[in-house]
Amino acid sequence: MKRILSLIILGTSSMAFAQLQVNTLNLTTNDLVYDSVTNKIYASIPSANGSNGNSIGVINPNTYLLENTIFIGSEPTILAISDNGQYIYSGFSGSSTVRRFDVASQTAGLQFSLGSDSSTGSYYAEDIEVMPSQPTTIAISRKNNGFSPRHEGVVIYDNNVMRPTTTPDHTGSNRIEFTSQNSLIGYNNETTEFGIRRLSVNSSGVSNVSVTQNVLSNFYLDFIYKDNYMYSFDGKVVDVTTAPFVIGQFSNATGPVVYDSYYNRVCFGSYDFSGNITFKRFNPNTFLLYDSLPISQAFGSVKNIITCGNGCYAFNTTDNKVIIIKDSTLGLSESEEKNNISIYPNPTTDYLFLKSGFDIKDVQISDLNGRIINNLEFQDNKMNLTSLQTGIYFAKISDINGKILTKKIIKK
Repeated sequence: MKRILSLIILGTSSMAFAQLQVNTLNLTTNDLVYDSVTNKIYASIPSANGSNGNSIGVINPNTYLLENTIFIGSEPTILAISDNGQYIYSGFSGSSTVRRFDVASQTAGLQFSLGSDSSTGSYYAEDIEVMPSQPTTIAISRKNNGFSPRHEGVVIYDNNVMRPTTTPDHTGSNRIEFTSQNSLIGYNNETTEFGIRRLSVNSSGVSNVSVTQNVLSNFYLDFIYKDNYMYSFDGKVVDVTTAPFVIGQFSNATGPVVYDSYYNRVCFGSYDFSGNITFKRFNPNTFLLYDSLPISQAFGSVKNIITCGNGCYAFNTTDNKVIIIKDSTLGLSESEEKNNISIYPNPTTDYLFLKSGFDIKDVQISDLNGRIINNLEFQDNKMNLTSLQTGIYFAKISDINGKILTKKIIKK
């Protein structure tokens, strides 16, 4: 079932209007990720949802429908997707395992045990992150299910093989994010140490480099990382370029956060103690509110929020809803993108060709961290990418009418 609500909202700081459509899918989920290649949202669906539980659910963000479910294992929880969209990794509460889902074939594949401790029992995945540009390598923050503290160290796996060096258990990084292939940043949200940790990753595993206490100070707090900044679920912005310190605060924002690189906004699925949910977008430079939309279609807490294409956002709630929000003023639909422009070959080793039904004004290439790559030649509807390193990039394409769209490209 879906319900659509169209609202006109006045941005309090920018005085700009944005038309936001709210769409509701009734579905019990634990986590959400998005793949831009298939243009689908993938959800971990527990057994509480019924006959199609214990699965990965495939949600179409354009039709707002659950298109398919694929069995994945007992009580799937946390999800993590590789930056090339090849694999989704799932943790579980019903088994001490991690399993890999192949997006192209839509099948559940490699599965491995996380082991156990003689005193605290089996290890479970509290957080999972996929290494940038390395879809078969993941970092896992382990936990036990019956003791305090629950933390059981951070580990690195290549496929199903664990690198031998791990961080200590008990006090450590319950929540983690890769900052590069060689480093992680983590936060201890379990004890009053409240440490932000820098972790070094090499061929032997992962180790702690430094810890800074009490910059953040809330239990069970999570964060995201973007370009040397931590954006925490309590609205704080932490600069981690050197020693971590709070550089800003988003007002009245409490809940999961996502960075919208396309529109350069920090977006919250914010909720209060009364269960009222509000979708909020902020300017990351001024920390001021851009716009705000009360969500009457759901009630309770927000579990996770993601972007799901240009002008598209999705979050799941504790009252078993998946909310999909479309910015119809700014976002182009998928069908509009396909009709207007194509790029080829993709992947490419040298040149990227653009075929369009309109005149292209500008093309910007950026890396996975949002940094724009300068001095790339664009002429006669082709761009020379021979100077780029192997990896994943984004092409931001502007036409003479002011329309903007983004395409993911792979440089071999």
